[in-house]
Amino acid sequence: MIKQVLKSKFLGALIGTGIGDALGAPFEGWSEVKLEKIEEVAERREVLTYTDDTHMMIGVAESLIRTRGFDGENMTQTFVKNYELEPFRGYGPGPPRIFRLIRAGKAWDKAAQELYHGGSYGNGSAMRVAPIGVFYYDNPEILREVAHKSSQITHTHTLSRLSHLPSRLPPCFSSMSLHDGQCTGRKH
Repeated sequence: MIKQVLKSKFLGALIGTGIGDALGAPFEGWSEVKLEKIEEVAERREVLTYTDDTHMMIGVAESLIRTRGFDGENMTQTFVKNYELEPFRGYGPGPPRIFRLIRAGKAWDKAAQELYHGGSYGNGSAMRVAPIGVFYYDNPEILREVAHKSSQITHTHTLSRLSHLPSRLPPCFSSMSLHDGQCTGRKH
């Protein structure tokens, strides 16, 4: 029972992030969007297309699974490979430039710093963090550490790193514990 509930929560986090990205893509950059507009997109479109945010989230999941944990070099190379396969996903100017620096030999955890003299202020690392929350759901300290390290690949500025902190996730997700199928927010 508990495994089924966890699996459902994990799938919900990953699939929900992707669907939210695809539904929100037409409104990227808007300061305000009414629910009716989102419903209109959902009803009108037969196919939703995800953006670079989900594309990079998939890369995070691929790397965590492949290496059975966080490996910055592997995650970076996964991002680069995925970008090269599908550059049409709506990447902003930053990631491709970072990927070129990495291809030229810059260290995975240094390239983004060089690009923006202290790092990007963007929220891209927050957009892709869900697999880290899923993978490390039972260890909040490592979850925070890995979320921080993974953000360094593209977002090194303090403000952008704060945007992904798992402490902002509901306690039920960041330190998930189930008792009789209910999330209690504490370990049993």
